[in-house]
Amino acid sequence: MKIFESLDIPERFTRPVLTIGNYDGIHAGHRKIIERVKQKAKELSGTSMLMTFHPHPMSVLRPDKYTRIITPLYVKKRLVEEAGIDVLLIVPFNDEFRGIEAARFITDILIKRIGVAGVIVGHDFRFGKDGAGDVRMLRGFSEDYDIYLGVVEPVTVDGERVGSNRIRKMIAAGDVDRAKRLLERPHMIGGIVVQGKSRGAGIGFPTINLATSFELIPKEGVYVTETGIGGKRYPSVTNIGYNPTFDDSRELTVETFILGFSEDVYGKDVYLYFHKRIRAEMKFGSAEELQARIAKDVEIAREYFNP
Repeated sequence: MKIFESLDIPERFTRPVLTIGNYDGIHAGHRKIIERVKQKAKELSGTSMLMTFHPHPMSVLRPDKYTRIITPLYVKKRLVEEAGIDVLLIVPFNDEFRGIEAARFITDILIKRIGVAGVIVGHDFRFGKDGAGDVRMLRGFSEDYDIYLGVVEPVTVDGERVGSNRIRKMIAAGDVDRAKRLLERPHMIGGIVVQGKSRGAGIGFPTINLATSFELIPKEGVYVTETGIGGKRYPSVTNIGYNPTFDDSRELTVETFILGFSEDVYGKDVYLYFHKRIRAEMKFGSAEELQARIAKDVEIAREYFNP
C-alpha cells in the first residue's frame, strides 16, 4: 500500500476508485465500503484509494465535543493496509482544508488532482466548508463528469447499527464484547511495559503495567484479554483502575496477568486485545480476598479461551 500524508500526490494512478471519511475504528461498516471500493476498482482495472483525515476533524471543528478516537493513526494505517486498499491519502485537517467549498473540493481535488473514476461513500457522507456537500451534490457532479458513484446504506450487526460513535460509547462503558462484534475485532490498546509496585507478584499473580498514549481506554474493571508480545498473543486478565484495596492514589493503571507467561518484558511494546468484561473494579477487605477473586477471574479467562 502506498501512503501519502498530503494532497501533493507526485504520481497519477489508473482509474482511481476513492472512498472518503474519518474511518475511525475500521469497523464492519467501513469494511463493507472498502470491499465495494476494491470490487469496483477491479471491475475498472483501476486503483482502490481511501482518503482520511488527521487530526480527527471534530478535534478542530468542535473541540468541546471531541471524543477519544478508537484507532491512533499508525493503527489505522495498518488496518487499512490489511483491508487491501492500494493507496491511502491522509489529509491534514487544518483551517485551509476545512475552508474548501464543497464544489471546489469535487472539481479541484477529486477530479483534477486525483482524477477519480469512481467515488464510494456512506449514505450520510458530508464534505466541504461547513459540511455543505452531501451525496445529492456528489450525484449531480458524477452525472456531469461521468464518474461512478456508490452509496452504501447503514450496516447492522445482530440488529444493531454500526457506527464509530456507538462503538466509542460501548468501549467507554466497558461493553467490549459488543464493540468487538461491531468492529469485527477486539478493541486494542498498546504501550510500553513499565515498573509497577509488584503487589501482584506478592499474592501469586505477577502483572505487567502498561503505559499507553491510546485515547480510548475501557471503563475501570477486570477484562478477559489477550496480550500481544513479539507477534504472539497470550491469554490474559487485565485490570483497569485505581487499586482501591490498597488505598492508592487516583492514578489510573492498566495491569495485566498473562497466563502461563514468565518472561521479563520491561521496556517492551505490548498490545492488549479486549474480549469481555468480567466485573467492575472492587475494594476487598484484605489481600487474601483479592487473591481469591483474582484466581476466579483467571479461571474465567481460561474457560473463555478453552470452553
